[in-house]
Amino acid sequence: MAPEARLLDLPSMKALNHPLRTQLFNELAAHGPATATTLADRVGESTGSTSYHLRQLEKHGFIEEVEGRGNGRERWWRRVPVAVQTNYSDTPAGVAAARLVATGSNDFAEQIVREFIARDQETMDARWRDASDLSVAIMRLRPEELVELMDGLHAVVETFRQRHVLDDDSDADTKRVFVRLAAVPIFDHEPQGS
Repeated sequence: MAPEARLLDLPSMKALNHPLRTQLFNELAAHGPATATTLADRVGESTGSTSYHLRQLEKHGFIEEVEGRGNGRERWWRRVPVAVQTNYSDTPAGVAAARLVATGSNDFAEQIVREFIARDQETMDARWRDASDLSVAIMRLRPEELVELMDGLHAVVETFRQRHVLDDDSDADTKRVFVRLAAVPIFDHEPQGS
């Protein structure tokens, strides 16, 4: 069974489609809680700009303030811990917005993989280098088998997700780990709509 997910409506998809908001959202997802100032330094924007866009992400429920961290002027933000899914609605605007969110998510995933590959593998902790995996499997499945496969993979991922609190870095042997599950049909040059 796939973990609980938030199905985005059109206004939420439009809010997330802003390039800086997407970048801020991905920074918080990949690196954990941060302030507007820290994020501004990471993405090369002004603190005022990042603060505004963080408030927009909060307004649409993508991020939240970290309770008990920071002070009146310094607010810490984190990504809301829920899977985000787009809904390819039947409206042209809904399809376009979902496509943009999916593209941004894919670009982020590709960036994470490129950064791993570009790292100096010889100086990387051998345990993390050897545990990492970049693999592809191509198989022939029926749609219901693809659902069964993804439900099983999501269930396994969820058991591991529950072992550690994502923003708790007190265990020095843990790191944030990027896991990418992608399962899509290969259309073998079929015309669209087939």
